[in-house]
Amino acid sequence: MATDSPTLVSDLWYDDGNIVLQAESSLFRVSLGVLAARSPVFDDIRKLPRSQDQEMYDDCPLIVLPDKAEDLANFLRAVYNSGFFQPPPSKTDFDTLAGILRLSTKYEIPYLRQRALLHLDTIICNTLQDHDTRENKRTIPPRNSLAFLIADLAHEMDLPWLLPPVLYFCTEDIVRDYMYKGERKSMNKSQQVACIKALMPLIKWHQREVLSFLYLTNVDGCKSFAQCNEGRLKLSRACSASEVNFSLISFSGLFEEVVRRVVCTTCCIASRDAHLAGREALWEALPGLFDLPSWETLRTLRAQALAGS
Repeated sequence: MATDSPTLVSDLWYDDGNIVLQAESSLFRVSLGVLAARSPVFDDIRKLPRSQDQEMYDDCPLIVLPDKAEDLANFLRAVYNSGFFQPPPSKTDFDTLAGILRLSTKYEIPYLRQRALLHLDTIICNTLQDHDTRENKRTIPPRNSLAFLIADLAHEMDLPWLLPPVLYFCTEDIVRDYMYKGERKSMNKSQQVACIKALMPLIKWHQREVLSFLYLTNVDGCKSFAQCNEGRLKLSRACSASEVNFSLISFSGLFEEVVRRVVCTTCCIASRDAHLAGREALWEALPGLFDLPSWETLRTLRAQALAGS
């Protein structure tokens, strides 16, 4: 046995279980038949003849797995308890999702992998429209460094369609280390380089496209050209062209209240439309800014993954 002081996980220790799985120092007594019915990997294990030197624990064969104990625990709970990891709109958390995604992929249980991907889909979107409404449907609560954690998970699990918005969020603080479960971590180097390369182009997009409404003049239908032009000038002086982390925030969520105070209703509507057009252009440009495949390719990969193909 890999450790002298194993811990039995009580809610995953079944008296009628016929196999003991060990991950790190945690032990799980479960039914190999239950796992084999869902996973072809465990079905192959079930079919293996038992060797005479098979290590045993509590009269059951012991299999030591290289997985993290927390990941295996959540994975087994999802297998055994149909209500533990439901698809959206049921809630979950990042750690549970990440562990189940890793092991459902490794042990080939498509329905659990699909559920994990659907949960990620509620917070990392592939269209600007979905991005704007994600807070109404998110199933994963906010937490510190969530963008960095998802970037690492997307890299680990080969989920490239998540990367354009995720890497955009990471540009806010590219070189910062972050803490995860007491461990200091940082972005992998390739993603860090991609973010650094994208930063200056993002600043230009923010200034030229997203903030283009600040440079409107003599808007059709405006009855107070001089006043509205002066109002936009004051706003342009107050806005920082380098605040790229604000580029994807909607007009109503960031600018509308203050814009209404300094320009007429006609100019406010024109500003909203110009801001939306700039955000849409930036969204479509995100994959290229991070040296990723096109949105068309990424959306195809996403659809195939969610379909289980």
